Amino acid sequence: MSALGDVLEALRLVEERLDEARGQLAGSRELLGQAVTALTRLDPENPESVVPPGYGRADDQIERSQAAIEQIMGTLRDFAARL
Repeated sequence: MSALGDVLEALRLVEERLDEARGQLAGSRELLGQAVTALTRLDPENPESVVPPGYGRADDQIERSQAAIEQIMGTLRDFAARL
């Protein structure tokens, strides 16, 4: 395999791993939402007493990570196309 072929294969593998990470983040975000729903049912009158205060921050971090992965994948695709 040529050096270019090796680089393209490495980029493909990185994109594959990023796609896996994106799926795991999506699943994590869904499970986090389900946990909040379940916790809210414990005390529907005062959900703030049972939902951890860091929930919003965790959700925001997952969302930022998903956006970063999308941007990186786009950059990788552009780079590979230019090669």
